[in-house]
Amino acid sequence: MNETPPPSQATPVEPGWTTPAPARSAGRGDKLRLFLIIGGIVAFLAVVLWAVRDNVSADDLSVGTCFDVPARDTDISTVTRRDCTAEHDAEVIHVAEYTDSTYPISLSMDRFIDEECLPAFATYVGEDYNANEDLSIGYFYPNRDGWDGGDRTVTCYADRLDASKLTQSVKGTAE
Repeated sequence: MNETPPPSQATPVEPGWTTPAPARSAGRGDKLRLFLIIGGIVAFLAVVLWAVRDNVSADDLSVGTCFDVPARDTDISTVTRRDCTAEHDAEVIHVAEYTDSTYPISLSMDRFIDEECLPAFATYVGEDYNANEDLSIGYFYPNRDGWDGGDRTVTCYADRLDASKLTQSVKGTAE
């Protein structure tokens, strides 16, 4: 029969030393769990990237870009770019720099649109804006934070007066 020696006769252990726990090898379950977690992350990122693949910064719009107009009661930072032969809301007809030094109010912005966007509409569409019965002009300009940061870009676009979808470019449609 083995007897455990009384505590006073126990084998001394040097201070600061401990007996390590036995090493545990990664089992199949741990590897499978890791694989599933990584696979889930990759799938999530793929879905997110697919969902925003057509988003473009409103500051990066250029003449001829077709897009869907976001809700007008929000600050617009991105829009969904569309092919001009697919259904879309609007098409960029002009991009200009607002040159006045103060943040625009309604009257000064209206004057700017009359001076910049209306002539661009006639050139791009091929018909004077006032003679066209189907299209209207919309525009984006920087919010106060963007303005204070030096952004002065105004983007003018043509969309349908009745808010229905366009299915082709408006460029030269009146010619």
